[in-house]
Amino acid sequence: MSTLNNSVYLRRREELFSLLGDGVALIPSGEEKIKSFDTGYPFRQDSNFNYLTGFDEPESLLVLCPNNKEGRTTLFLRPKDKVAEMWEGRRLGLDKAKEALGVDLVFSIHDLDKKLPELLQNHSKVFLDLFSNKPLVDKSLEHLRSLSGRKKSKIASPQKMVNLPPIIGMMRLKKDAEEISLIRKASAISSKAHKAAMAFTSPGKNEYEVQALMEYIFKKEGAQGSAYQSIVAGGNNANILHYINNNEVLNKEDLLLIDAGCEFGLYASDITRTFPVNGSFSRAQKDVYQIVLEAQKKAMEESKVGNTLTHNHDAATKVLVQGLMDLNVLEGSFQEHLEKQSFKDYWPHGTGHWLGLDVHDNSPYINEEKSDIAFEEGMVFTIEPGLYLPLDDQKVPQELRGIGIRIEDDVLITKNGHEVLTDDVPKEIEAVEEACQKNYRDFL
Repeated sequence: MSTLNNSVYLRRREELFSLLGDGVALIPSGEEKIKSFDTGYPFRQDSNFNYLTGFDEPESLLVLCPNNKEGRTTLFLRPKDKVAEMWEGRRLGLDKAKEALGVDLVFSIHDLDKKLPELLQNHSKVFLDLFSNKPLVDKSLEHLRSLSGRKKSKIASPQKMVNLPPIIGMMRLKKDAEEISLIRKASAISSKAHKAAMAFTSPGKNEYEVQALMEYIFKKEGAQGSAYQSIVAGGNNANILHYINNNEVLNKEDLLLIDAGCEFGLYASDITRTFPVNGSFSRAQKDVYQIVLEAQKKAMEESKVGNTLTHNHDAATKVLVQGLMDLNVLEGSFQEHLEKQSFKDYWPHGTGHWLGLDVHDNSPYINEEKSDIAFEEGMVFTIEPGLYLPLDDQKVPQELRGIGIRIEDDVLITKNGHEVLTDDVPKEIEAVEEACQKNYRDFL
């Protein structure tokens, strides 16, 4: 059950009601997934369902029906079951759900087909996820088809279906105080794990040993675990953007790129640092690293109310392109490289993404006018420039081949600028080298 007060979820539901008009909204819980025949993956609640309820059980459905006289908020959930609970864990049950979750009506999920048509009546449209939950879409269409055939009853029924996630996504763009507190906690735990990794890493260790240490700290500090699959990439592995094998020995002359963050209260953190396995950057590594760091600093300068993620990306890209030219990786005209995006082989991704209940938070990047979403106080996102110089790229000078560097922080827009939530993890060259000399046990 959520640690947040029910008033938080009530406030969010009221905001959503204001956007529905006389439409009814269906928000399903997450689903349990089978991993290996008779065992399942750890259950992770659907982010939108969690955002509106704080309820952490599967097989549930929240129905917001503004025109229902008996109650506007209905929750379908699993009933108590002594045998099932002995095998799978305790359930809240119907008797306690109304008070515990602050909803008007509760029904067994087994009564969904019976009760849902009644809730759909007297509404003009149905809001639901049209693209990610086909069974619910099909079930809703079946009920609407049945209701439409009862014209003589003179009961209005929905005639339109609207995709709901973008609407909730807009709500989730600006974080409230409770959300910011949870992201701060996730960021603090992840920062501690990254500093421990710097202190722990040495030649001869395996990537998975570093991963294990970090994920131990995640759990030890109270996080649910990783917010995403940890990337622990030594040497040329850093040039695989989503490298998750994490099973190779770390070499003395290489860098180690770690992209890892924990999830606390289902809110994500997302940090990347790159540091030398032996504790000291080589000259070539310093040259590339400093370019990426300067690119991040330029993007940080653009992070203020009224600007956009595109401002951040453009600022970082200019530094990275000039850096690639200074490193003799690119030749020719700076402006031509920008226009033709010939830097994409070495700088292929964006500079950041929204962060929240999902590590890539499910919120829009453009508004109804098809313009970039402008930063407002309370928005949280990442800034993560990088340069990737593959070992087999003959256009890259020999001494630079195999270097891959990314630096990523989590940023909160404030009234007067921004706050870097993950600034506790060293990233200046001297500070990184100092962090590599510390005792990792100090972080346990």
